[in-house]
Amino acid sequence: MSIRLRFTLVYSAILALTLLAFGSALYSLQAQNTLTALKEDVRRSSDNVGMLLVKRVDSTTQPSGKSPPTKPVNPMPFTDFSSDQTFQNLPEREIVRVLDNSGNLVASPLGRSEDALPLSAEGLSMLHSGQEFWEIAAYQGQRMLILSRPVTTDAGEYYILQVARSLAEREWTLLNLRTTLIFASIVTLMIAFGIGWLLGGITLRPIQRITQTARDIG
Repeated sequence: MSIRLRFTLVYSAILALTLLAFGSALYSLQAQNTLTALKEDVRRSSDNVGMLLVKRVDSTTQPSGKSPPTKPVNPMPFTDFSSDQTFQNLPEREIVRVLDNSGNLVASPLGRSEDALPLSAEGLSMLHSGQEFWEIAAYQGQRMLILSRPVTTDAGEYYILQVARSLAEREWTLLNLRTTLIFASIVTLMIAFGIGWLLGGITLRPIQRITQTARDIG
């Protein structure tokens, strides 16, 4: 292998490692920022819906405390669950579910059992201890970011509120970013290799002349 080729390969390898580090850092930062922004948006939505749930609580007709009901509650549509127009006119992108304190679906837009969002045993345990729970799970063929949180009043815990948002848009954005970074890195390396090859020839030309002169003298 000639010195010129070695010089070009070393130069290209250093550039490739630099691009890899920069691209990985940029991708990780974008992934974290988009997830954080999405979580903040979901939390704001859950705050609004949570206030509506607190207003709806009626201690004479709803289960109180943390004791689960003896049988699962049949889900009801939001139109029957609450007369509040704000609750009924939730934005289409919001996926909202109301559960009882044992994780059974109480209300959804259409009041169907199959509308239930995933909730793990770990999440239910955290909710019973008064903590919110984030998880990413599949729902109807899509990956969803799901926030589950207990909704409490002075009388005790009545509901578990779930607000979910599809990750499809975020994943599409990250896919485009990843594709762009890979394509740009390949093009940059090809250009850099060509420039390195030319620079290597110019830089090593005096050495080649000296070497040729020495051979001629020899």
